[in-house]
Amino acid sequence: MIAQPYLSIVGWARNDGYTPNYAKRLEHALGFLVRQLDRHKIPSEVIVVEWNPPPDRPLLSEEMGSLAVAGQVTVRFIVVPPKHHEGPQGWQTRGMHVNNAANVGMRRARGRFVTPKALDTFYSEQLVSRLAQLNLDDGCVYRCDRLDARMGDESWLELPDEGLLAQLAHNTVQRHGRLTHSIDWKMRDLHTNACGDFLLMTAERWAEIRGYQKDASVLCLDSDSIALHAAAAHGASEIHWLDECIYKVVHGNTHAQRTATVWKDWQLRLDGHLLGRKRRELAMSLRVWLDYPRRRVRGLEEILAPSIERNFVAKAARYARNDLSFVTNDADWGLANETLSERTVLRATWDSQ
Repeated sequence: MIAQPYLSIVGWARNDGYTPNYAKRLEHALGFLVRQLDRHKIPSEVIVVEWNPPPDRPLLSEEMGSLAVAGQVTVRFIVVPPKHHEGPQGWQTRGMHVNNAANVGMRRARGRFVTPKALDTFYSEQLVSRLAQLNLDDGCVYRCDRLDARMGDESWLELPDEGLLAQLAHNTVQRHGRLTHSIDWKMRDLHTNACGDFLLMTAERWAEIRGYQKDASVLCLDSDSIALHAAAAHGASEIHWLDECIYKVVHGNTHAQRTATVWKDWQLRLDGHLLGRKRRELAMSLRVWLDYPRRRVRGLEEILAPSIERNFVAKAARYARNDLSFVTNDADWGLANETLSERTVLRATWDSQ
């Protein structure tokens, strides 16, 4: 019988050169995470979902070196064949569908608590020390800030763990702290800024909200923020840890650098007219009803994504009214009925068959 880990961390990847030296970066970050969790004695598993792997490249699981000796951490790779990627708008241009990939891992996670994680990010020691107390509340959803660090060349990949954390802290260029939303949005005051980088709650809560929302395109905008508001509507209390953080090494492909709003002249005139007459609530309502300003993501210019007001604000407002009839995914979310190939590259001592 397989024991239950305390924590499941779910990441997604494909060996497509998303960033320079991606496989090496992934191996480094994964090894760092395993050593960190093991050092703090957290019974845990790391799930890597290889989504739509390129047929001309090896699987990432095959490129991982030795991560560690058997300890507190199991590392599982789950492969999702290309056929499951076909269909959403933009699938031929972008090979990753983050929502669907994360949902596959979360649906198969065995931990009491589950959090998605971009695999090229790093937890601070304070964050892992907090998790190691093993006293998380089932009724809460946990958040912390993301800190962006600019590291220059690739030499940081050779740093020892302690030295890397020190360099990340020293080279921080931006902190994604709590934002104040417009009162016109009529939503809960939740810490949605970069919340996809650390959004931790029970596996039962993820099942209750059915993971990340179903997205008809590969853009997957606003999904982490929607999940946070859905969890709150289902009764979860948000805990925002202030002294703990997650680090991200910034590169030229981050979300903020790729996304821009697209206004039409009549939309600008109408919006300006209403705001000038202090009709802010009506201006916000029209942005929802008429779906503007739309958004465009660099590299996927053929897709004009919904406005943040239509795609996020309207949904968060429904959740603020505790509208539990509003669900954003199907009952079989995470390809629940599919049998997928899986490979365990590291097995913890608690994890017995």
